[in-house]
Amino acid sequence: MMEGRRYMMRKQSSRVFVLVLAISMIPPGVSLAQMDLLELYCPSCGYRERFMQGSGEWEEQRNVQHIIVVCERAGQIRNIKIPLDPRSPVHGEPLLARQYGMGRSELLDEKLPRFLVPGNTCPLFPITAYLQRNICPIDGGVGLQVAVVGRQ
Repeated sequence: MMEGRRYMMRKQSSRVFVLVLAISMIPPGVSLAQMDLLELYCPSCGYRERFMQGSGEWEEQRNVQHIIVVCERAGQIRNIKIPLDPRSPVHGEPLLARQYGMGRSELLDEKLPRFLVPGNTCPLFPITAYLQRNICPIDGGVGLQVAVVGRQ
């Protein structure tokens, strides 16, 4: 019985992973008008938290989308807002993150897109890289699960 449950959870996790990966690869400026509430869980350390991914109609009007990123230095996963279209102005969002080239992830030992938020010195990397490698960014352990728990 437990094996069947584990199989179903892995199957669901892989479907959600594909969804998160697909959302993160959509080029800026493409209109989806959907925001997902995702729950991330690291079985190795027990970390569980919910985050928003995407943009709703209100965010699209302001040219903003939510993404999930990792600060390896602090062992933290968080939400940031970035422009949907970096070439267009953003309205009403003073602490908007921007991508500044590539940075080296110590945990994954690879180069990743690096985002910076004004007033924050920690480079932020997209969560999708950790999902692809199945590495918990909090403790470096094996396993990172994601589930869609809501949509707006």
